[in-house]
Amino acid sequence: MDAASAEKERTSLGFWSFLLQAPFDFVWQYLRRYTPNLVSLSVFLIFIPIICTISLSAGVIVWSNVAVGWQIPLYLQYGDAVQPYAHAVLEDLSSRQTYNIVLQLVVPSTDANFALGNFMNSLRLSTINNETLAIVRRPAIVIPPKSPYFSGKPHLATIDIPMLDSFVPGSTKVTVDVKIGRQDVWRSLGNGEGRELNVHSVSLKGILAHKGIRGLVTRFPTVFSVICSAIFFAILFSILAACLLPSILGSTSSNDIIEASKPFDGSEQQPSTVPAEGQFPDDSSSTETDASDQQEDQQAKPSKSARRRKRRSAKNKNASEASVKCSLIHSPHKY
Repeated sequence: MDAASAEKERTSLGFWSFLLQAPFDFVWQYLRRYTPNLVSLSVFLIFIPIICTISLSAGVIVWSNVAVGWQIPLYLQYGDAVQPYAHAVLEDLSSRQTYNIVLQLVVPSTDANFALGNFMNSLRLSTINNETLAIVRRPAIVIPPKSPYFSGKPHLATIDIPMLDSFVPGSTKVTVDVKIGRQDVWRSLGNGEGRELNVHSVSLKGILAHKGIRGLVTRFPTVFSVICSAIFFAILFSILAACLLPSILGSTSSNDIIEASKPFDGSEQQPSTVPAEGQFPDDSSSTETDASDQQEDQQAKPSKSARRRKRRSAKNKNASEASVKCSLIHSPHKY
């Protein structure tokens, strides 16, 4: 009973192990011939996230390097010179971008500022090595601002003075020198005492001038970033597909050809064409021998030109024999 139960247990274990192993064996036998395809496909799928990351990085780099406008505050210095002046440094500029430079003044709305009339504003842009890039002077005047309905008079007035149009810095770092006011300090007004413009704040603005391709990029930076990412993705995907897709498709076709060329029973030995004793050759061997005999007969046949020469020589030989016979008939016989 112990031996029978042990045998029954081994049989059940073998059955269950076969039942569990059979699907894996079937899948392995089915996928083994597609191993080159699966390897190439795995490499292809691994490189897809890398390509997406590179493409997104290219778009982010383009978006971050697009030129933008800027505005810096200027701090006027009083009492050190005839006119109030300010000095500043512009950094991180786009050397080839076109800017419109505007000087913005915020002044108190006082009668003293309104009574001054016209005044001058000087701007000098230079490199770090003190090479002058541009010098410009523009006039301005303080006009009383219009008060909106049902509200009091505004305490501050803003003046935007265009200084430069379509300025290309040519460098990423530029120094700025600004002077505000008249050199005569308005001594011709009133009793001749010197006067200065009362200023609340001063700033220098660089507004992008949208011209050419750079103007389109600066106007629509997000669109151009997406286009750049799409171009990078298309190029890298095409290169990856050109490298891996032929191996994937080519290995599939070669596996199909190899499977079709194998014998049905799996043996790779060629069948023998020599019949055994007492047996006749089959139809396939006789067909092969007939084909070989026909090929040998075709090779043994002379060419067309050789047959033509042979016919000509035979005709000449027959004509010579006929002429000899005629000469013998007509000639006298000697006895």
